Amino acid sequence: MPSQIDYQTALENSTKDGRSLGSAALQMARKYPGATAVSDVSGSLSRIKLAGAALALRRHLGLATDEKNVGILLPPGKGGTIVNLTLALMGRTAVNLNHTVGDSGLKRMCDMADVRTIVTAKKYTDRIGKPELDVRWVDVQALIPRISKLSVVLNMLKVFLLPASRLADAKPDDVACLIFSSGSTGDPKGAQLTHRQILANIVGVHAHFDLKTNADGLLSPLPLFHSFGVSMGMWLPLVCGYGLTAHPDPTDARAIGNLVEQHKPTFLIGTPTFIRVYMRRVSEAQFASLQFVVVGAEKCPEDLRKAFKEKYGCELLEGYGCTELAPVVSANQPENCIKDGNRPGSIGRPLTGIEVITIHPDTKKRLPLGETGLLLVRSPARMLGYLGREDLTQEVFLHGGYDTGDIGYVDSDGFIFITGRLARFAKVGGEMVPMDLVEEKLMEALQEMAGATYEHELAIAAVPDTAKGERLLLLYTSLPCDPGELIDRAEDLPALFRPRARDAYQVDALPVLGTGKRNLKKLKELAESLVS
Repeated sequence: MPSQIDYQTALENSTKDGRSLGSAALQMARKYPGATAVSDVSGSLSRIKLAGAALALRRHLGLATDEKNVGILLPPGKGGTIVNLTLALMGRTAVNLNHTVGDSGLKRMCDMADVRTIVTAKKYTDRIGKPELDVRWVDVQALIPRISKLSVVLNMLKVFLLPASRLADAKPDDVACLIFSSGSTGDPKGAQLTHRQILANIVGVHAHFDLKTNADGLLSPLPLFHSFGVSMGMWLPLVCGYGLTAHPDPTDARAIGNLVEQHKPTFLIGTPTFIRVYMRRVSEAQFASLQFVVVGAEKCPEDLRKAFKEKYGCELLEGYGCTELAPVVSANQPENCIKDGNRPGSIGRPLTGIEVITIHPDTKKRLPLGETGLLLVRSPARMLGYLGREDLTQEVFLHGGYDTGDIGYVDSDGFIFITGRLARFAKVGGEMVPMDLVEEKLMEALQEMAGATYEHELAIAAVPDTAKGERLLLLYTSLPCDPGELIDRAEDLPALFRPRARDAYQVDALPVLGTGKRNLKKLKELAESLVS
C-alpha cells in the first residue's frame, strides 16, 4: 500500500533531493545497464547504451555557451529520449515544440524563449512539414554517424566509473523543461519546470501506483510537447527504471496494439479520445499485459470506463493534472495497489504530499471540506512560474498553491470531483450555465438510449445571442436518434440549460489539440461559423 506524507514533509524531502533528471537517469543506467530503456517501432535501446549515446552527443550539438533554451522537434521514442537526456545532462532547458500550432505559433514560442537552435530529424520534418523559422536547425539523424562507437563505449564506461553528479551539469533548481501551454482557450504561456519539481512529481506518482523498478513498463503515445508526455511519458520511466515503449501517433491503434503485444508494458497513459480509437481497433489479446490505464485531459465517460474493463479486463483510471504542476495532481488507483482507491466519476485522491483545497471564486477565501469552489493545489512540483510573465504567475499563485481554474470539491474520503471549469460557463439570460455539466447529462442520456456510446461524440459550445446574451449549441459527430429526442431525454437539466433542437449541428469531427484534449478555442470558432 502506498505510503502517505503531508505537503510540508514532501516539500522538505524535495528540498533535500540533490539529483537532477540527468543524474537520476544515469544512476538507473548504472544499476540496470542491460535493461531496456526505450523502445519504438524501430527497435530498442538499453539503459547503458542510451546513457552512452546521450553523453557522446553533447559535443556534437554545437550549442553556444549562452544558449540556455534549446528547441526540440521530435516525436516520442528513441530519438526524442536521447536528445532530451542530452540537454538535461548539459544543464540546458529543453523546449519541446508543438508543431500543430503552426509556424506563427512556433515563432512566437521561439521568440519568447530565445530559442536559437532546434534539434530535429529530417525524416520527421519531411512528414510533418518543416516550419519556416529563423533558427539554426540540427538534424540529429545526420549527427549519429559522426559519433564513433568508441566514444559511446567510453561514455558508457564513465557511467560505471564516475559519480552521476560528475557527468551531469544541471543543478536541481535549474529549469529542465519549458512547456508552452497555449492550452485549449488562450495564448501561449511558458511554464518553467525545474529538475527538482519534476522529480518531486515522479516520486509521488511512483508511490501512488506502487510501481516496481525494473518490473513495470509504460506505453506512452503522448507527444513530448505535452506535459504528461515529457514528464510522465519519458522522465518517469527513465528515473524510476520502467521500460518505456513510445509511439509518435496516439491515434495509430494498430501500431500501438502491436507494440503492447510485443513489449508487454504493464500500464498505459492517454486520453479518453484516444482510448475510444483503441476500443474499436485493438484486440483483447494485444492489451493482455496491461494492468491498468490512466487517462486525463478530459472527463472519462462512465460507459467508456465500463466498456474498457469488459473488453480488456483492466481498469481505466481517471486522473488529473496541470502543466504548471509538473503535471500530476491526483488519480484513481488500481485494486491491487490499494483497496477502494477507485471512485468512478472522481479524478481520484491527490498524490502523497499534495494538498487540494477549494476556495471561493470571488473572495478567494478557503471553503470547508465538501463545498464546491475553485480547486487550489499545494504541491512540491509547482512550477517556478511563467516565463517572462510575473503578472500571470501571481494571478495563479494563491495561498502558497496553484489556482487550477477548475470548479469542484473534495469529499470526506479525499476524492476530488470536478464539476466544471471557470472558463466553461455560458451566461444565458443572466444565469451562469456550466457547459461541462450539460455535456455530461446529454452523454448520460445518450448512454441510456444507445448503450456503449464510445462511437458517438458530442460537445456543447456557446455563441452570442442578441436576446439572451449567449445561447448553447449542441455539436455532434453522430447520434442514434434525432437531436431533439436526446435533449428531451436529459430530464434533470433545467430548461435554461438545454440547447434547442434547432441549435444542434452535425459535424465531421470535434476539434482536439495534438494532445488529445478538446480544443475549446477551435470549438468556439466552429460553433460561431455554423451560426454566422
